[in-house]
Amino acid sequence: MHVLVITPVYPCSGSPTEGLFNEQHALALTRAGLQVTIVVCKPWFSNPLAKVWRRYNALADLPQIEERNGIPIVYARYLHIPQYQLSRVTVTSCGRSILQAINRFNLHGPFDLLQAHSSWPVGLASPAVAHALNRPFVVTLHIQDEPRLYASRKGLTLYRQMIEEASAVIAVGSGLERFAKERGMSSEHGRLRVIPNGVDLAAVREVLGEASGKQNGWGNIISVANLWRIKGIDLNLKALAHLGKVGIRWHTYTIVGDGPERTRLEKLTKDLGIANRVRFTGRLPHREALREVAKADIFSLPSWQEAFGVVYLEAMACGKAVIGCYGQGAEDIVRHGKDGLLVKPENVDDLASAIKQLVESSEYASKLGESAKSRVQEFTWEYNAAQYKDLYEEIHSHSMQAV
Repeated sequence: MHVLVITPVYPCSGSPTEGLFNEQHALALTRAGLQVTIVVCKPWFSNPLAKVWRRYNALADLPQIEERNGIPIVYARYLHIPQYQLSRVTVTSCGRSILQAINRFNLHGPFDLLQAHSSWPVGLASPAVAHALNRPFVVTLHIQDEPRLYASRKGLTLYRQMIEEASAVIAVGSGLERFAKERGMSSEHGRLRVIPNGVDLAAVREVLGEASGKQNGWGNIISVANLWRIKGIDLNLKALAHLGKVGIRWHTYTIVGDGPERTRLEKLTKDLGIANRVRFTGRLPHREALREVAKADIFSLPSWQEAFGVVYLEAMACGKAVIGCYGQGAEDIVRHGKDGLLVKPENVDDLASAIKQLVESSEYASKLGESAKSRVQEFTWEYNAAQYKDLYEEIHSHSMQAV
């Protein structure tokens, strides 16, 4: 079976960790015996401007076509209207660019099925692309889309068309399943399914096998995230500052990642008087980020808008006690009090209490970490790929019967 995957994020030379989960998923599909071709959809942006505008650096010097790990990857550039304005223009341009890329590079078809990752813009463009290719399509929801996307009449029409015409809609977590149902998606007939993302256990084992050492002292806390407000890094900082004031000893806090909140967060560490114990590493290659996690004692990411969260799995695979939020993706992964701790979203007091439990008892934290290492065995990419393969074959069989 040949699957055409369209996605807005996928690793490239300019951004090697962007959409890494999509590459891991694609590689797992190939190991399961499927043929995969990737079309990465990116906004058109002039090369000189992309090089000087930091936000768009990754768009500079993108190739038209390349191969990574034996998988052909084509880049389709489309007209992007910011802030979901004129959404139909963006979606239409995205769909046309996908079809043009397929024709331009004479990609090896025919494809049996189209897999779209995320709604904006590739999922919304999928009905038109699938119709042109005369193939069924599946959409995987990775994030809870902003209300602006479906608030307008035209945006809502596009969203409903995607949901109604998809052979299946996959949510990576139960929170997104609820979100899809609220948007009108029914779980009847198996069209709406929850298939969690996976973790690359082999990569984690390799990192753990390296002589990386441990940080000095106990109570070294770490977060790995894009520095957006929803990730709750500021909540960690406030909780740690509070604990320090009441005499609860923690050692260091390492923040791996970058994003629009970094400047504000760096200022906050100074304002809270904890800058000497907080380290910002910036964005690191995946293996280096895993090494930082391996050296820490506790992983805390109180994200209050997280669809799944592969980083929790990676930290758990490293044997770390993790902290996440109730009602978010972490709740599908972490069993409170067994593999880690869950806290109320945007609640500094609850978060401080959870951190306090772990920094005051290395024995308790280690016990949670050991349980976490067993728990992640249930979230492998092989298991993920097997579920996708079964679904694809079911859809393909039905489409052949309909011919």
